[in-house]
Amino acid sequence: MIKNFKLKIKNCSKGFSLVELLVVIAIIAIISAFTLPNFMGARDKAKDSARISDMAAIKSALRLYYNDHQSYPVAIDTGMTGYMPSILNLGYTYSYTTTNNGDGFVIKLKLESAQGDEDINSQTKCGVGATDGYFAVCAN
Repeated sequence: MIKNFKLKIKNCSKGFSLVELLVVIAIIAIISAFTLPNFMGARDKAKDSARISDMAAIKSALRLYYNDHQSYPVAIDTGMTGYMPSILNLGYTYSYTTTNNGDGFVIKLKLESAQGDEDINSQTKCGVGATDGYFAVCAN
């Protein structure tokens, strides 16, 4: 009985065949082909969410500036660093314009991926013309 068991172990192949390895590699490739685009989209949405959050912080800093000076600044520059020190080196670009002779402002930011209706609603709220993929923040 023990001899038969040892013979079976010796005849057993150790390792995987080439066909088995190719099947496993094909399965992994198919799974990654379906999941990778979802992860890439999630990264872009996370960046956009962080940028929208930054715009809300800039809006708060601009409101603090308005309370102190009774008008919004003509440009976001070094004069704003007292209200939000990291405002100058965010790592991305946005456009800032004042409206109503300094009593309002509009900030527009290009998003990497569309945020659904959030970007369109922000443009409507701020009275900005519909521009695909832009998020708007205003004094309203």
